[in-house]
Amino acid sequence: MVRGVVLLMVALWCVMSAPAQAISGYDETEFMTVDTFLSQVYGEPLPGMSLLPLRGDLRDRVETALGHRYRGLRLRYWQQGGVTTWIIDEKSKDMPMTLAVAVGAAGITHLNVLVYREPRGGEVHQAFFRQQFVGMTLQDDLSLSREVDGITGATLSVDAVSRVAAMALLLHQHVMASQAEPATD
Repeated sequence: MVRGVVLLMVALWCVMSAPAQAISGYDETEFMTVDTFLSQVYGEPLPGMSLLPLRGDLRDRVETALGHRYRGLRLRYWQQGGVTTWIIDEKSKDMPMTLAVAVGAAGITHLNVLVYREPRGGEVHQAFFRQQFVGMTLQDDLSLSREVDGITGATLSVDAVSRVAAMALLLHQHVMASQAEPATD
């Protein structure tokens, strides 16, 4: 009896301490770290991280751009000069992917998949796909300025990257506009 309880406890401990990816059956592929992406965008030294609270009209516009409710209360971003960089998690099919998007005055300057967690659709990390976002801007209706060429079998991942690109452009516009407003005393 005691031996059975001990074996059950050991089995439960093994299951509870196993990485989530092993339980879910999904691989997690890290293509790039945040610091590596930031170095590509800004060089050295890296700018400090800032937080942007999502509330009111900004939250409504973000949710319109995404096409669904956004659960986060704030977003982390980096800024140097007129370039902002956003790290955003967005659900693809079943699991979120982590994307990094840098935006300047002329639109998107860099876009990369940092972490991908789905068994299919990982081609969105390939340069041939990501490069098409460079130079894209945001339209008044919160859509991207150009059509995105899809990848067969990766429709949901392509859509997720497109939504995050639109969200990053919107957030960049918000930050730049708020910094351009004169301070009131």
